[in-house]
Amino acid sequence: MDSTGPQTTQEIASTPLPFDSANGFYHWLPLIVLLFAIAYGWLLASQTPQALGSVRWLAGLETGLPQDLMALVRQVFIGGILAFALLFNLAVVFMLRRPGLAWLSVFMAGVLHCQLVLEQFGLWFIWPDQPQYNALLHISLPLCLIALCEFTPHFLPLGHRSRRIIHVISLLAFLHLLATPMSIPGVGEASFLVLALAGGGFILLVVLSQVRQHVHARYYGLAILTILVGTVISFLHTKGWAPSTRFAESAFFLGAAAGSVILTTGAASLLSSAGGAPANNNRGLSVYAPAITERQSQQQRLMLEVENSLASNSMWLEYQPKVRIRDAKVRSVEALIRWHHPEFGYVSPDRWIPQAEEAGVIYPVTLWVIERACSEYRHLTARYGNELAVAVNISATDLTHAGFEQDITDIITRHKLEAKDLILEITETAMMTDPEASRRMIHSLHRKGFRIAMDDFGTGHSSLGTLASFELDELKIDRSFLKGILDHPARQRVFRATLELGEALDLDVVVEGVEDEAVVHWLQQFPDLHGQGFFWGRPEPACP
Repeated sequence: MDSTGPQTTQEIASTPLPFDSANGFYHWLPLIVLLFAIAYGWLLASQTPQALGSVRWLAGLETGLPQDLMALVRQVFIGGILAFALLFNLAVVFMLRRPGLAWLSVFMAGVLHCQLVLEQFGLWFIWPDQPQYNALLHISLPLCLIALCEFTPHFLPLGHRSRRIIHVISLLAFLHLLATPMSIPGVGEASFLVLALAGGGFILLVVLSQVRQHVHARYYGLAILTILVGTVISFLHTKGWAPSTRFAESAFFLGAAAGSVILTTGAASLLSSAGGAPANNNRGLSVYAPAITERQSQQQRLMLEVENSLASNSMWLEYQPKVRIRDAKVRSVEALIRWHHPEFGYVSPDRWIPQAEEAGVIYPVTLWVIERACSEYRHLTARYGNELAVAVNISATDLTHAGFEQDITDIITRHKLEAKDLILEITETAMMTDPEASRRMIHSLHRKGFRIAMDDFGTGHSSLGTLASFELDELKIDRSFLKGILDHPARQRVFRATLELGEALDLDVVVEGVEDEAVVHWLQQFPDLHGQGFFWGRPEPACP
């Protein structure tokens, strides 16, 4: 795996990717939905107040301030938490430039409106002659469910099927919102609460399935659990199955407020602390050092800006050829990600990719690399020939992601490529992180026709038996094998044994880090060996 910096910082233009946050429609979608809900509710309340019907939750409310001082303090406290969480979330959205997180703002705006109405701080203070505005709970509650569902894919990586189910729940909530002025049998408060519980329960199951793989899921699971518990208590209270207490009346809002604070602070703290997470893992006592603090601060900044850099072309790909040594013919190229940061300059992959894996943000990077490599494939074949494969690096996290196979299949289909045109390079260490999960995913990918390469072989701790159990097509020998190989017969014997291992497993063998002409001459005695290194070419963009 190469980490050599670029000669230039030329940016390669390409068509917008479907998951780019910079796409105009998706960038503004949370605000569009919120404005639509406000306009729709305003229209219904102004033009057809009778269509809103009665809201059972409002039946016992009176206009004006509550008489109980403790009730007033409790209401102000809950409203204050929601308002704080809303403002904090908006600040995080603007600071991190993560428009997807704005869905949480939409959720909290809807919850805040519901809380104001049900706690007798409704819009009758502004429009005392228009009590129908308080019936806009029919609009706000479905809006909360839509926002929570759409926020989930921006906080956690989801599989293809899970995303579809969540989008279906959002669609049902949207249809429920549109059905507000219609007297449709079975559509009402109870049906919405059932939908909300089903949606929240499904999201919680998805989150719990990722608790071990993604630290974000721990925050999200706790937040969803508090919201779900509050919703259940409110449901029981609404149906008359739970005693009417102050806590039961405010359960949904307490849960939503606590969940909102957990989600907002969780997103900010996880992203901001990602750079320092792996530091000093083996030390019992951490000692302050300005250099370490400065490096961790830079890593934090880098983690905050990964997604925006993908969308803004601050990151690009360069390709290094892999050649057949006996005739120097290029058979494939390896895609290597480059990043030129406006403040820190060129950022080498080993400086940020491990932290991205720790922070759980490596999956969108992998999909971006595959998408970009596929979009530039025709430029590469024009240079090297049609019988060319492109290799991309895959992390251990990607191998455990349920939707990975479907996502990359969709990408190559969209670009009209075949699976054999893509080589997925997986490090020996990544395969050994979770051998069983890796074996299942590799088997599935191999069955689809993708070529699988074990990268950096010789740096991990896999046994020969374990290696033989993976369905591999290529073995990449780490550059460390070539160190001093011309002067040390023992190293030469180890190298030969490794080539024999690759031949026994029917694998193409590639040796990395070839830079010296004398080493190339020595390697030419192995007719089927492939090589990669500066001797044959440095990494360069598809369109230099």
